[in-house]
Amino acid sequence: MRKVFNLLICTTIFFFNFLPVKDPDFGWHYRCGYELLQGNPCLSNTFTYFLSEYQAYYPSFIYDTLTAIVYNFMGFLGLSILHALTMTAAFYLFYKISKQNIFISTIVFSIIVFLTGGTLGLGWRPQIITFFLILLGFWILQHKHFVKVKNIQCQPTHLYPLLMFFWVNTHIGFFTGLVIYGAFWLEACIQWIRKKNSFNVFFPQTVLGFFSFFATMLNPFGYKVYIELYHHLTSPLNTMIAEWVAPPPMYILIILITLIIIPFSQFIQKKLSLFEICILIFFGVTAIMARRNVPLYLIFATLFSLKMFPKKNLTGMYPLLLPFVGALCISILFINIQKTVQFHNNWNLYCTKGATNYPCTAVKQYPQLSGNVYAAYEWGGFLIWQRPDIKIFADGRMPAWKDKDGESPYNVYLKILQTQPGWNEKLRKYHTDYLLLAQGTFLDLLLDERANEYGWEKVYEDKTHAIYKNTLVD
Repeated sequence: MRKVFNLLICTTIFFFNFLPVKDPDFGWHYRCGYELLQGNPCLSNTFTYFLSEYQAYYPSFIYDTLTAIVYNFMGFLGLSILHALTMTAAFYLFYKISKQNIFISTIVFSIIVFLTGGTLGLGWRPQIITFFLILLGFWILQHKHFVKVKNIQCQPTHLYPLLMFFWVNTHIGFFTGLVIYGAFWLEACIQWIRKKNSFNVFFPQTVLGFFSFFATMLNPFGYKVYIELYHHLTSPLNTMIAEWVAPPPMYILIILITLIIIPFSQFIQKKLSLFEICILIFFGVTAIMARRNVPLYLIFATLFSLKMFPKKNLTGMYPLLLPFVGALCISILFINIQKTVQFHNNWNLYCTKGATNYPCTAVKQYPQLSGNVYAAYEWGGFLIWQRPDIKIFADGRMPAWKDKDGESPYNVYLKILQTQPGWNEKLRKYHTDYLLLAQGTFLDLLLDERANEYGWEKVYEDKTHAIYKNTLVD
């Protein structure tokens, strides 16, 4: 009965996370994976004509390749399955770490996913991999038992460098794995100083930390990934991207209160762990800074809270809970399968109800679009995917990049869109051939009346988008 119940729970979690792919960066990730499979990895910028010489050091090669392979064989349906599997694996780790019964773990995990749908509800994206790997890394460091691999005994912690090697080639969020290990090492260091463990325990952990850091250098860019990381951490992303904006004041208040209550409660119950407190503070601070980090804080806050409560035995409850969970599973299964399959099979639905209103009709109805195209920042990934023959102005890879004046490409793009002084000169400077605009933007409203005055001609228009062609020879 217990195994059937657990299987039903995992199935419910799977279909609860069987979601459409709405990540606006899907396009460029797929294109990079596709090019890598063709023998042309994205080691330099070949997609944009603005900052075309810029060298970024973003290592997402494993994620890009996996995305391209799955999409090529199974389309978006395969990516939805991949996302659901990854989130189910994350749930299983959450359940194991919480040391609570699976029913309580399911309720808590599902509430967190539901409340943070803006981050975890966009389907397959690299942040989901980091979400899973953070839980896996924490579980590895918490797991003290030896395991056998081909008759060789080893601790899961010995696999941490391998985890970091995979992570650094998947997502820029790999540095959180080093933060988690740093908290683990700091606790071991203090225990050694206080003589609660021997040097023979502390030294291997130090060596393992060194190898974990060294593993992050094993990528096509080597140490330069830390340059990219520095650019991300020092750029004002909260002024450009919605995910990086601070959460609402109520969320911040809850985070601050729980940052006090949880350590205090652990201290009262004599379960205070420096390792856990460091992790809680780190993810608490990052969550206050950006709403995209809230899911990670909620995960660890609930994990450390649940461990303070005794585990309740559900053996006698299985016959009562099984019909309820079964009905819930069937309901979620039918709702999410229908919603996801419909979204992926209806191209118009994908174009209008995805992350943004993509210019699908405009691109199809005006195949003459060519050369250098200034288009919405949010459409960058889409155009890289659908029209690899053109070059765009900016896309989702670029918020942390800097031009020669130290300005982000997003801000340059926005100044042009808002028709700030010098907007047309910038477009001329970078030899822009076409403008692909959403109807009603400042630039579209201006050119709709005065296109000829500025050297542009409207060559296409529908209800939502317009295309303008450069009529002057640069």
